[in-house]
Amino acid sequence: MAIWIDEDANIVRPAEAATIERSPLRDMDIPDGLPERLDKALREVKKIPDCAEDYRAAIIDWVHNGSRSRFALSPQEVVERSQPRPDAHARAAACFEIGQHLLHTVGHDAAVPWWRQAHELFPENWTYKRQAWTLVTTQAGAENDLIQGPNDVYAGNWLDDVIAAGGGGAYAVVPTL
Repeated sequence: MAIWIDEDANIVRPAEAATIERSPLRDMDIPDGLPERLDKALREVKKIPDCAEDYRAAIIDWVHNGSRSRFALSPQEVVERSQPRPDAHARAAACFEIGQHLLHTVGHDAAVPWWRQAHELFPENWTYKRQAWTLVTTQAGAENDLIQGPNDVYAGNWLDDVIAAGGGGAYAVVPTL
């Protein structure tokens, strides 16, 4: 997520999904002979929209031009673009944070019911899902598990949920520049 705040502490772009770095996975060759799920997952990753170059250029334009930048929004435009949040999303955020606290103070098992509830309340939130999936699919000693495959703890998994949502092309929210 990105948010632009000027030198006077004014928000000039509301929170939006954005990155300034192209994922190296987009340019990776997919070798033959991979397990079917891994092959499918890598193919879906390559379909995820890449707006890094355009977003980086917008930031540079804003740095050079300040409030005159065509990418800097007026306060009214910031409010108009800010997404309304239903009560279920606020409750999901609370459940996720309680799960985070329990993970760090009690352990993973204590966090699971709270994260399940966050998933139910806000099923479109990939952050909540990926955090939970990673903790159950990452093998001991590994840094992380980007595949986040099927598991016995949570409903869904990265590949099946991405395909159900429309595939890699629908996975990311593209910022409106």
